Amino acid sequence: MLLLALTAAGIGLSAACWGLARVPNLVLAPGAFLVLFSLAFVAYGCGALVAYRLSGRREIALILAIGVLTRLILLPTSPSLSTDAYRYVWDARVASAGIDPYAYPPAAPEVAGLRDSRIYPNLNHPTWQTVYPPPAQAFFRAVYWIAPDSVTAMKLALGIAELLSLAALLLLLLTLDLPAGRLAIYAWNPLLIVEIWGSGHLDALVLAAVTAAALASARRRDALAAVLLGLGTLVKLYPATLFLLLPGRRRLSVIAAFLGIVTAGVVVTGGPDRWPFGPIGRYVRDEYFNPGLVRSFVSEPMLALAATAAWAIVGTWRGGGAHLAARAVSLVTGVIVLGPSVFPWYVVWLVPLLAVTPSISLIAFTGTVAFAYAFFISQPWAIPWWARLVEVAPLGFAAARQLGALSVAAHRARAGAGAE
Repeated sequence: MLLLALTAAGIGLSAACWGLARVPNLVLAPGAFLVLFSLAFVAYGCGALVAYRLSGRREIALILAIGVLTRLILLPTSPSLSTDAYRYVWDARVASAGIDPYAYPPAAPEVAGLRDSRIYPNLNHPTWQTVYPPPAQAFFRAVYWIAPDSVTAMKLALGIAELLSLAALLLLLLTLDLPAGRLAIYAWNPLLIVEIWGSGHLDALVLAAVTAAALASARRRDALAAVLLGLGTLVKLYPATLFLLLPGRRRLSVIAAFLGIVTAGVVVTGGPDRWPFGPIGRYVRDEYFNPGLVRSFVSEPMLALAATAAWAIVGTWRGGGAHLAARAVSLVTGVIVLGPSVFPWYVVWLVPLLAVTPSISLIAFTGTVAFAYAFFISQPWAIPWWARLVEVAPLGFAAARQLGALSVAAHRARAGAGAE
């Protein structure tokens, strides 16, 4: 009976993904996207609930089969919700032409000869210089060498990296003696499928590094976990905060492993002067799509970054489990929510962690954050108030429950003191 229910949920998820794949441009049909994504998420929720305590081989095979099928359905689609994948291809094209990709924005006259009718028109912020660090550029160039000017090839390469995360998570669940059926929390998550296999985001590389690091930490190999987090940090900065949670982070060998791989990565790619700190600063300052908690009240991105840093420091000293995945959920949630902008693809950082340490509110948030794409409904583009309410509702519910629990605990403490 459970296998039948799981099959039905998988069919529903696959059908919704098929519907998404049939929409040529999701930006031009945001209502259709939200309806189909919501249907996908309902099917996902049902499937994850059914699979939560399962460990049978047939059930795990079905979870993997549906996970792969839904990914392949979205692989051939052209990215529309986010066009970052086109920028990856453009940067690789510029580098392959012997031009420094950091030297000119796509709209500069110096690179006019590289423009075409397929990649260039889809670039976001063509007047901005690229923000992607040298290790990411090396990845783009490698994919471009194999398949020039192919957005699908870029998506596939990133998808393969994400499948490594899927495999590492399965091993992590088995290592921790948790039901392997929890893999459905990750494998069937519509946000992850859309953002990685539909839009082709670079975060797939970070997912692979972080999930492998969590596996290494669970196996008490924190030096290896530190190396993997260092590799992830060379692509995006947030894995550096996870290093602060490693049980062995105070050991000299673990510190040396992390700092060594980060330093080596910077030196090998030409030193700090090669890194696009200026464009990254502009991106943080000027990009305003879905502002985080701090920036929603005070439009100052540096304050949001300061709040994020403070949260990471506080999270370092909090208690928690004996391995990385058991301790990381609250820290990663804070990094995402307090950051200057909450791009939906940033929330995929949470998904593998939620398979190990489930939270109904945060799993729901991986669905409601997609309502940020209601941004495209109105003219001029802006996220409607009702979409913002839907987006933050799970976080508000979780906060209210936490405050209620603290209030009850304080009341009991006062009652106990009065009785004495």
